[in-house]
Amino acid sequence: MDADAVARVLLGVPIFGALTEAERKEVAAHIRSRRFARDEVVFHRDDPAGHLYVIASGSVKVAIPDEQGHEIVVAIERDGAVFGELALFDDAPRSATVTALSETQVVTIARDDFLRVIERSPRAIREILRLLARTVRRASGRIEDLVFLDVPGRVAKCLLDLAAANERNEVELTQDDLAAFVGATRVSVNRALADLEGLGAVAVGRRRIEIRDQETLRRQVRY
Repeated sequence: MDADAVARVLLGVPIFGALTEAERKEVAAHIRSRRFARDEVVFHRDDPAGHLYVIASGSVKVAIPDEQGHEIVVAIERDGAVFGELALFDDAPRSATVTALSETQVVTIARDDFLRVIERSPRAIREILRLLARTVRRASGRIEDLVFLDVPGRVAKCLLDLAAANERNEVELTQDDLAAFVGATRVSVNRALADLEGLGAVAVGRRRIEIRDQETLRRQVRY
């Protein structure tokens, strides 16, 4: 990725958009670009941390695996999203595994290089705090859904949330990943999807789910 392309990516990210042009150029000088194939792991849980990632194109899933190979998907991130931000604030290992859902290009910057610039920009620090607040709110929302919604409700809400984030009426996700996202078995998720398909709310394909009737989906979300 050339310098102009990197600059465009950074300008579209609120943290970097808050910097002056000179500060962005200073950050860009330390940027590295990497490509990942679909299903390739970007980093594993418990790997040493130290870099911030920005998605230039593609999408990734953020998941917490257990020792038996099961996982809970905690987020799907797409173009312009930042991940690995916890590495900015401590030297702890990675708290999740991140895997490319499609061919994905990211740009990375080392923690020390980033902090050297960002500490001089109060606006950028506010954007970091906003990013962390969003992460906390998202985690709180997931807990609320797990406690108060049944499986069909969690599936419907998950599809609505992902479609809204993607600004498309299609979600590119395997049924296994969807099950991991809503904290349910694949069998129960398949049953919920079949019911939604029967209602005309969705059309289920291979590695994708088309949203056909958002209002019907919303009616399934009953707290």
